[in-house]
Amino acid sequence: MGEVHYMISEASKRVNVETHVLRYWEEELELPIGRTEMGHRYYTEENIQLFRCIKELKAQGMFLKDLKNMIPDILRLKEQKMAQTKEMTEMTISKAEIVQDHKHEQVQALLGQAFQHILEQNNKALEASVTKAVSEKVTKEVSFLLEAKERQEEERFKKLDSLIRQQQTLRKEAGKSSATKKFRRLLGIGEI
Repeated sequence: MGEVHYMISEASKRVNVETHVLRYWEEELELPIGRTEMGHRYYTEENIQLFRCIKELKAQGMFLKDLKNMIPDILRLKEQKMAQTKEMTEMTISKAEIVQDHKHEQVQALLGQAFQHILEQNNKALEASVTKAVSEKVTKEVSFLLEAKERQEEERFKKLDSLIRQQQTLRKEAGKSSATKKFRRLLGIGEI
């Protein structure tokens, strides 16, 4: 399966900068960005990660001229690291030591912070999304249960009202019948 390539518009969306910023960084930092047969730029996932790191380092106050001096070292280190990893896999080397100078350690620390910051932002957005979805579902469920409870109460009151009305009707009829019997007794008329 081949490597995914992004056109500049998609890459700028993924890095969250304007397209002219990517072109400017490419030119200023002399980045090796691939081209199609028609001469259009295309970006790999690796390029996008590098641009995100550049964006984060710039946000932390680093200048392009400082980055320009470090990027070839970073790219070279990355290539060396990939070669060493491949070598270690093929030869099953037990240990490999990589010596880095102070600048490379700082850049790696800053890159680590940038990735951590991106992950934290993603986690916050995900947490907010999940919280909202759960809250909406719980609210709907509680509303449904409350409505069901209200319907049950209404039915219960309707039945109670019906029973009270029946009782009142029976009492009226019993009262009429009792009054008729008393009246007949007073008049001395027996039951017919």
